[in-house]
Amino acid sequence: MKLGLYLQQLIKSELESLKENANFTEEEMIVFTLLSKGCSRQEIALKNCVSVATVDRRVRAIKNKIKKIGSGNN
Repeated sequence: MKLGLYLQQLIKSELESLKENANFTEEEMIVFTLLSKGCSRQEIALKNCVSVATVDRRVRAIKNKIKKIGSGNN
C-alpha cells in the first residue's frame, strides 16, 4: 500500500503517535503531514519548492522510520 493511502486511513491518535515516536526531521514531518491530508508527491514538491525526487527520498525515510516503530526497534 502506498504511504499516503495508509496514512489517510489512520485515525488522529494513530497519526499523533507516529509523529511522536518516529523522530521525523522537520522536512519529513512536512511531507508526512501533507501525505496524511491526501496530497500527491507532485503537490508536496510544488508546495515546498523541492523536486519530486527529494519528496521521494523523504517518503522512503518516513517509511523506514515507521517500519522501525512497528518492529519495536526505535
